[in-house]
Amino acid sequence: MAADSRTARRGAVPRQGGGEQERRPVRGKSAPEKKAKEPHRWWIFYWGGSIDIPMLVITLVLLVMGITMMFSASHALSYRDNGGDSYQYATKQVGFAIAGLIAMFGLSFVDYRILMHEWHPYWFGKRRTVSLAHILLALSMGLTALVIPFGIRNMEGGPKRWLPLPGGGSFQPSDILKVGLIIYLAYYIAVNYKKMRHFTVGLVKPFIVFGIVVVLLMMQPHLSAIVIMGAIMMCMLYIGGINTRYVFLALGAGVLVLLIALMFSDYTYFWSRIANTWDPLADPQKETYQTYQAVLAVGSGGLWGKGFDNSTQKYYYLPEAQNDFVYAVCCEEFGFIGGVVIILLFLIFVFRGFYIGRKSDDRMGLMLATGISLQVGLQAFLNIGVNVSAAPNTGISMPFFSYGGTALFMLLCEIGLMLSISRRAKLS
Repeated sequence: MAADSRTARRGAVPRQGGGEQERRPVRGKSAPEKKAKEPHRWWIFYWGGSIDIPMLVITLVLLVMGITMMFSASHALSYRDNGGDSYQYATKQVGFAIAGLIAMFGLSFVDYRILMHEWHPYWFGKRRTVSLAHILLALSMGLTALVIPFGIRNMEGGPKRWLPLPGGGSFQPSDILKVGLIIYLAYYIAVNYKKMRHFTVGLVKPFIVFGIVVVLLMMQPHLSAIVIMGAIMMCMLYIGGINTRYVFLALGAGVLVLLIALMFSDYTYFWSRIANTWDPLADPQKETYQTYQAVLAVGSGGLWGKGFDNSTQKYYYLPEAQNDFVYAVCCEEFGFIGGVVIILLFLIFVFRGFYIGRKSDDRMGLMLATGISLQVGLQAFLNIGVNVSAAPNTGISMPFFSYGGTALFMLLCEIGLMLSISRRAKLS
């Protein structure tokens, strides 16, 4: 009886003819489990949590300052180039800023993890994995490739970096390519983070993709974009866990390949710019004219500057004052103090972006926020270095401040993705 009671407690059932038969689970499909619906999420949208207010505030401050200073630096050139219309450059920039803000707030409600959504089609008899990040990178590469046959110049004798729009105007595909590359690298590292220390996964495959990017940009040519994208990629791979030895190997190989490419090309101006970086007086009438005028603008501002809209260098002395050298105009009008304030604002932006990434609850959010922050920081500080003759003049624009609708719109879209990450991040 004691054995029978123990058997019954174990869930056995009596077998006909004596003995017991152990109860076994029934084969076949079990009852379907209902998948718990995530709160505050519908399709690709996520409206739970709240966006990071410090990041939003610093973005709006930089945006307002940038448009204001771009107007100050550009109205004289706009008056000369647009038949007496001093506000044309500023009006276009404000229009792109409004469109970018709408896109930024819209993307802040999009679940950024949709970028990792994968499909598994059969190509050439083998199953492949395709994600939305792959598609965005391929589209941005395709637009950049169209510059080769259909590209236009924004000035006579300048490089072909823009694609014309049907209704008039143009846009720069390399600004879209930066975003596509950052999204792809964030996805790639998030999916392969356990294998990033392997040579093939951590170095070879990302550099094959980057090699295609370099070829497309060298055809324009666009050396500054290559430098920025290469620096962003190396930093993201390092943070993603790549072997440190591979970092130095990649840097050495990248510099060697770039130098060889420049040696067998007609980009002779690049060598002269490197040679004259720290000596703006070497040839102030020709080779170092831009850098010399920028240094004059920065130095003439003194401690507090000449006051808003009182710059003299922007009146046709400083070429591209509204683009690459808007920081020099800022220092001339607001002095050393104004220049330091701008640097501090960019530092706050970068570190806040790193903080959002570190507090993200997944690796995709970490790498995406890190890549966007790196792009803004590297571009800003390299541009500042050019303006104070501490870096070669390679045509690097300044985020928020330099004139350029495509760059501003794409930047605000990236910040929208960062605000989306902040909704799910555990921020204090």
